[in-house]
Amino acid sequence: RSALLMELFSRDGCGTLVANDDYESLRSANIDDIAGIIELIRPQEENGTLVKRSRELLEAEIGHFTVIERDGMIVGCAALYPYPDDRAAELACLSIHPQYANLGFGDRLLVYIQRQAKQQGIAKLFALTTSSAHWFVERGFKVSEQSELPSKKQALYNYQRNSKVFIKAI
Repeated sequence: RSALLMELFSRDGCGTLVANDDYESLRSANIDDIAGIIELIRPQEENGTLVKRSRELLEAEIGHFTVIERDGMIVGCAALYPYPDDRAAELACLSIHPQYANLGFGDRLLVYIQRQAKQQGIAKLFALTTSSAHWFVERGFKVSEQSELPSKKQALYNYQRNSKVFIKAI
């Protein structure tokens, strides 16, 4: 009985899936994803892990975002902000729903973002973080200095957050 209840009343069930449509997809975000992204990142914004982003800013920057959607729910997102003059790009706003942590969703987003960056002629990917240093190091990012960031990003660096800088050649 409990297996049937899990199949009927949970997003992931416990057995085999038969479906006519995409149950899970990794794709470029669109304007219809804004509410799901906000719901996903709000707890991390509130605890200071992520920089706060207004709905208006998300709407303006939606073209930079990639999402993982599972059964109609945004369970992961990340943004890629290119700095073409420096052949660099920022990996930002990487967030995975807590229920899906440690299941490889972050890795899938990173691989997708790296592929996008390479297609844009980017040579290095950087990330700023206050709490996930180990995750980036485990994936080939090197601890770096703020002075190694593109000059335009250096000008926007928030010293109050004291984010650590990580850079990866791609």
